[in-house]
Amino acid sequence: MTSPYTRGDSFSSEASRKHIRQALANYGATEVAFTQRGNLSAVAFKGDGRQFRIVMPILQSEGALAIRGDVADSRLHEANARILERANRKSWHALAQAIDAKLGAAAAGIATLESEFLAHVVLPGNHTVLDELEPVIDSAYRSGRRPSFGGPDPSARAAEGEADFPQLRAVPSPTSRGGS
Repeated sequence: MTSPYTRGDSFSSEASRKHIRQALANYGATEVAFTQRGNLSAVAFKGDGRQFRIVMPILQSEGALAIRGDVADSRLHEANARILERANRKSWHALAQAIDAKLGAAAAGIATLESEFLAHVVLPGNHTVLDELEPVIDSAYRSGRRPSFGGPDPSARAAEGEADFPQLRAVPSPTSRGGS
């Protein structure tokens, strides 16, 4: 069972943004900014010679609730507002935890800042890597064909004798092996 603390319920959205700002600053990131447009929030920063932008959807009510002065309507409106606030607090807390993990991996030398945040690297033209690659990946899955990214085919490198990682195989879970 998880407590409100581990679910992120006890953190305000502002506290999570403050934590994100401090974690990025501690890593050496600069120009940390938070923005909101419609139902999207974003955190942007610079680090290791790159610009990054992480966009996160936030929940908003579907327009103003018409309150006719009825106590029941007022309570419903307040309950909906609390549910939205709680969901958004949890989202900001989850983003803070994800950023902490990515920065931790980069600081430990397990990865680079760019590899950890690759989808969020801002390219010239103000689009992220994810913005550019998402349609290519979707098309590859629909067609069943490997997309061309302009570089050599990895299977050609392997044929030339270059070391490559072996293909991964699915490993049955302990419960699917018939054991208990």
